[in-house]
Amino acid sequence: MSGSEPHLLEECPTTPTAGEVVEALTNIVGVDRVLTDAADRAPFESDWRGKYRGRCLAVVQPADTREVSKVVEFCARNAVPVVPQGGNTGLCAGATPDSSGSQIVLSLRRLRRLRAIDAEDGHMVCEAGMPLAEAQNHAEGVGLLLPLSIASEGTATIGGVVATNAGGVNVLHYGSARQLLLGLEAVLPDGTIVSRLAPLRKDNTGYDIVSLLAGSEGTLGIVTAATLALSPRPLGYTTFLAGLSDVGKARAALNHVRSIPGGVVTSWELFSAVSAELLMQLPQAMPLPLMERHAWYLLGEISHFGSDNGVLEALADVLAEHDMDDIIVAASGQQRADLWMIREAVSEAERAAGPTLKHDIAVTPARIGEFVEALLPACSSIDAAIRINVFGHVGDGNLHVNVLPRQEGRALTGEEQNRFSTCIYDLTHELGGSFSAEHGIGQQKLAQMVRYKSLAELNLMRTIKGSLDPHGLMNPGKVLP
Repeated sequence: MSGSEPHLLEECPTTPTAGEVVEALTNIVGVDRVLTDAADRAPFESDWRGKYRGRCLAVVQPADTREVSKVVEFCARNAVPVVPQGGNTGLCAGATPDSSGSQIVLSLRRLRRLRAIDAEDGHMVCEAGMPLAEAQNHAEGVGLLLPLSIASEGTATIGGVVATNAGGVNVLHYGSARQLLLGLEAVLPDGTIVSRLAPLRKDNTGYDIVSLLAGSEGTLGIVTAATLALSPRPLGYTTFLAGLSDVGKARAALNHVRSIPGGVVTSWELFSAVSAELLMQLPQAMPLPLMERHAWYLLGEISHFGSDNGVLEALADVLAEHDMDDIIVAASGQQRADLWMIREAVSEAERAAGPTLKHDIAVTPARIGEFVEALLPACSSIDAAIRINVFGHVGDGNLHVNVLPRQEGRALTGEEQNRFSTCIYDLTHELGGSFSAEHGIGQQKLAQMVRYKSLAELNLMRTIKGSLDPHGLMNPGKVLP
C-alpha cells in the first residue's frame, strides 16, 4: 500500500479558538464549503432515525482526497475531533456528532466521481460520496452487476457502506461490502493518504489494511475511494412470495432449493405476520398477494445465468414438500419489483406506526428457528402489550427484531428498552450469535460491546485504535466504549 508520507504528531496538539478553526478550514475547502449556521448544520447533526442529535462546530465539505487530507491533518495538529459522514443513513448514530459543539462533521458527499470501470476484469473504482444506487447504474451501463443492495441505496454512499460493512438482501450469495471490496483509498487520522486501489483478487503482502478499515466506522480513517468487484448480470430471475407457518421451514427449504439445477439462490428474505399487519396500516395499504394470512412470509429469489427450464416446477415441488402451497411467482419484471417493494416497505411501515426499539442480530441460519421459538415468549413475559416484528435475511442468519408498543403513539420507557434489549441480546449471545449483524456499533451499541465482547478482543481493538489515532480525534465516542 502506498500513499503520502505520514504526518508525525510528536506532541499532544492544542486547540485553537472556534473562529481560528473555521478560518483555517475555509482556507482549505473554500468559503461556501464550511457550514456554520445552525439551519445549515442541522441536517448533518441528527441521525436518520432522529433518535440522536448533536451540535457540531462546522460541517466541512471537501472536494477531493487532497482536501480531506489537509482538513484531517489540520484537525490532528490542533485537537479538533472529526466525525466523517456519508449519506447519513446509518442506524446506530455512527456519523452523528456529540453535543459539545467542538467537533466538525466532515461530509464526503462531494467526492462522487467514477474513477474507473473495467468490464473485462469486472471492477470499478468509485469515490466515497457516490450514492450506492448511482454505482449500481454505472455497473449496469457496462452490462455488469454491483450486487450490494440495501434499502437506503438511493442515498447511502460508497464510503458509508464500506465503513459500516453494509450487508443487505444479496449477502447470501455475494457477501457483504467487505467481500466485494478489492481495494481502497483512505485518509488516516494524522492526514496521511493510504492508497491500495489495485483490483487484485489475491494479495498476501502482510496485514490486510483494506479489510481492517472496512467496518471501522470512520474510527481508524476516512475512506475516500473504493475498488469494488462486479459480477455478471443474471439473465433472469425466479422471484416468489410464499406463506409458511414455521420459520424453520424457510431454512430447510433453502437447502433443497440450492440443489435445483439452472439457478443460484441470491436472496431468501423472511418477514412476519406483524410486518404484514403494519403494511396494511400504511396510508396506501399494501396487502400481500396471497390467498390466506400466515404466521410468516418468505420472499425468495433465484438468479439465472443460463436456461431456467424446469426451475419453476422444481421450486414448486420443494416448497410444497415444506408445506408452502400459498405461493405467488412473479410473471414479469414489474411483478418482481412489486414483490420486492413489499419487503422493502416493512421498515417504512414500522416507522409510520410510531416509536420502535430496533435490534439487528445474527445467529447461524440453522438456529433461527430455535431463536424465534424462544424469543416471542421471552419478550411477552416482559410485557404482553407489545408487538415483536421479526424480519430480515433468513438465508444468512441476520434478523431484525423490533419491539413496538400496541398502544398508538406510546414510546417505551428507558427501563423497558433496557429489559427488552437485554432479553434479545442475551438470547442471541446464548445461541452463539452477534448483537450487530449489519448496522454496526456507532454510539448506540457501546454498552453491548462491554457486555458481549471478550476483554481480549476489546483490548486488541483499543491497541489498534491507539496506534492509529493516539489522541482519539477520529469519530470519538463510536465503536469502542
